Amino acid sequence: MHLAFSDNFTGSSLNTAKWSTCYPWQDSGSGCTNFGNSELEWYLPSQSQVSDGALHLVASETPTTGTNRSGAPQSYAWRSGMVTTHRSFDFTYGYVQVTARIPQGAGFWPALWLLPQNESWPPEIDIMENLGGDTSSVSCTIHPTGGGQDQRIYQSPVSLSSGWHTYAVNWEPGSITWYVDGHQVFRYTGTVPSQAMYFLADLAVSGSGETPNASTPTSASFDIASVQIFQS
Repeated sequence: MHLAFSDNFTGSSLNTAKWSTCYPWQDSGSGCTNFGNSELEWYLPSQSQVSDGALHLVASETPTTGTNRSGAPQSYAWRSGMVTTHRSFDFTYGYVQVTARIPQGAGFWPALWLLPQNESWPPEIDIMENLGGDTSSVSCTIHPTGGGQDQRIYQSPVSLSSGWHTYAVNWEPGSITWYVDGHQVFRYTGTVPSQAMYFLADLAVSGSGETPNASTPTSASFDIASVQIFQS
């Protein structure tokens, strides 16, 4: 395989030639959210920050004006950050590896995933999601064309927020294989996407069945040290 896309997040600002900071269907420069998931955050470009050799997707409990589905003003309790390669890079089949550190706190929902370049849905490949604040558990999921999902939950022997860990997926014709820290945790051989997809990383708040509570920090960061995509 050859390295087709990479970023090690050097410097002090996001490389906007590689990264967009909203979903492509809402990427107007004024922010966005994922309507329909009961999420509490409004994504803003300012919450995707680069420093100390890493990307920091920062969620903060700061009331923020965004819009609703109809485009009317709406206040969101949180603001946060996300990045996508929709405008710079998409691919069909390959090996994606991300080195990251997830945040602690009930209600935070960090995710690494792939969506179709043509903005259809499904399919969707979720490389990693951490739901509900259990930092020793991540889910690996495929939403295949035709609906439904297949998922595995990986239980780590250590907290995945305590240091850097690698999350990877090998997307091939006929199969998708997930890895955490180099160990295979799930292999799927059902209906595999065969269309161009792009990469996303985000830190959502709520929307996962568990909302922030009194012990949830008022800010958190989903830290990403590198993103690498290899193709044959």
